Amino acid sequence: MAPDAFRPLVLEIAGLGLEVKPAEPGIRLVTDAAHQPFLAADATGDCATVTLAPLPSPRPSRKAARTVFDTGSVWRLEETHAGHLLTLRSPVYGQNPYLAVEFDRHYAVGAGETVDGGPHLSGDTMHPFVYPFDEVVYLARLARGRGVLVHACGLVHRGRGILLLGTSGAGKSTSARLWADRPGTTLLSDDRIVIRSDGPRPRIFGTPWHGEAGIESPGSAPLHAVYILEQAPRNRVIDMPPSAAVAQMMVRSFPALWEQEGLQFAVQFLSQLAEQVPVRRLQFLPEPSAIDCLLASLEPHGTDAGAAA
Repeated sequence: MAPDAFRPLVLEIAGLGLEVKPAEPGIRLVTDAAHQPFLAADATGDCATVTLAPLPSPRPSRKAARTVFDTGSVWRLEETHAGHLLTLRSPVYGQNPYLAVEFDRHYAVGAGETVDGGPHLSGDTMHPFVYPFDEVVYLARLARGRGVLVHACGLVHRGRGILLLGTSGAGKSTSARLWADRPGTTLLSDDRIVIRSDGPRPRIFGTPWHGEAGIESPGSAPLHAVYILEQAPRNRVIDMPPSAAVAQMMVRSFPALWEQEGLQFAVQFLSQLAEQVPVRRLQFLPEPSAIDCLLASLEPHGTDAGAAA
């Protein structure tokens, strides 16, 4: 899908939109291959709009703001009188931010500037969806009662959504490669999945923020089971009580750490999820037999309290 240089670029993930407009005419909007399946022709009903411009010289002065979250080197979020200021930095582009966007309090409207020659703007070509800009915006918007982003491989097997949650190195990309050859399976992502409420059962959505396996899909499915990945000498599925399940899922999620309301929402959301679908620990070998063990636990008469293979 080739973006139209004379139209805004609209990203749609999990039913949420992010529209980016150039502040000046003559700027061509582009994106990478991972984001292209998530481009929409028009803004969705629940869509944020950001207008970006080349950074003027000299740099505009900004009023002092209160820092609410700072990664230390990649991005910073500050609270301003009108809303929030998101700035992105890299040693490659000096000490000053290469991107600064001021949002309203709901992250619905934003305006900012980016350095020409930086990752977002080069001459007349603008690539707005460069990590971590779009992911941070979605994190902030999801935290406003919309859903939770988790560190997981997400897949759909014969219509059933399955989440394989894991911290870095737990085996998400390895699991994605194993499932790739399994008939009846569609992979949504090997690293980032959005979960949203959808009636009696939560729903999972693919994202463009893939892991080592490079898998991304805009698909979605109702969630039927969650597995906490743990590599082990043998395959085994172990049931978890909801209280332990919530704690394990929080460790593998990306809540809005900078605001109490966002943290509370994530805990409440995952608590409700643990009551709606089974959450289990999957101790597994990195081989196809792990899939058979997991599928056995999905069956009504499977050995849910310790399926092994």
